[in-house]
Amino acid sequence: MNINSSSLNSYLEEDLILMCSNLVRYDVWSGGCIVDDETKNNNMRRLGLMLGLILLTSGLVAQEENIKQKFIKETRVEAPVFIGDNMEQDAANFNSYLVANLSYFKDLDFVSEEGVVVVDFVIEKDGTIVNAKVTNSVSKLLDDAVLTVVNKSTKQWMAGKINGIATSMDKTIYVKFDLPGNESHVDMARNNLNMAIKQIILVDAIDGNLYLSEKQKTKKINRKLKVADYYLSHAEQFKPDDLSILFWQARICELQGNEKMMNDILNRYVELAEAKTFEDQLLKDNQLAVVHL
Repeated sequence: MNINSSSLNSYLEEDLILMCSNLVRYDVWSGGCIVDDETKNNNMRRLGLMLGLILLTSGLVAQEENIKQKFIKETRVEAPVFIGDNMEQDAANFNSYLVANLSYFKDLDFVSEEGVVVVDFVIEKDGTIVNAKVTNSVSKLLDDAVLTVVNKSTKQWMAGKINGIATSMDKTIYVKFDLPGNESHVDMARNNLNMAIKQIILVDAIDGNLYLSEKQKTKKINRKLKVADYYLSHAEQFKPDDLSILFWQARICELQGNEKMMNDILNRYVELAEAKTFEDQLLKDNQLAVVHL
């Protein structure tokens, strides 16, 4: 059984109380009973030993708390900060930088795509940008534009720090392209998700059809799953990292027998459920740049 110093201290204190009560009982009854002096002396020695142990374990508890506090104090993490050319530290600056460098899209008549482009990248110790990649795509045109602007910001970052030491750190940015006059991104994501769910539900009906051969069933099921995946990818375009979309993507992988992909998606689902990274929180934390087209 594992007993830490705190629980050991409590155990000894309980035993000390019991020992003291025994000594008192011996004294109270000494007038009418024969008291075993050897037993009483042994208990006194035991009492002294316990007092010493309690003092020792109390010191250990204090030492443990000091170590914990020291560890907490010494592990100080500072996130990377975009400083731009003017060297002003402002968390909202990078969003302004993104919008300013992408606002030219509103003057382009041929832009018909909208959604949220998500880019992951690493900010090195010297403020340079490396390994920038799109993790949620809207279109090649918009994806490449965001990547270009992100890479252009190299050397305009103050690196993240751990305990005051510059350290390479990951960063994720979200850029929402919004076409005026259209449904909200939430509505478009929901509509596409509902279409995908309808296709997936039909799979069970096809599988239970007694009038179809196994070959016909497989062909029809694969077609439905392909259409469902198409709708889910469009839903994700408007609501990246949405838990409902991830769930149904995992369901498609399960029906296709792709267990590895299913587990990867479910792991992502759990991470997001714990992190609760949603658009409202991103806006609140100045982590979402919005470009009105």
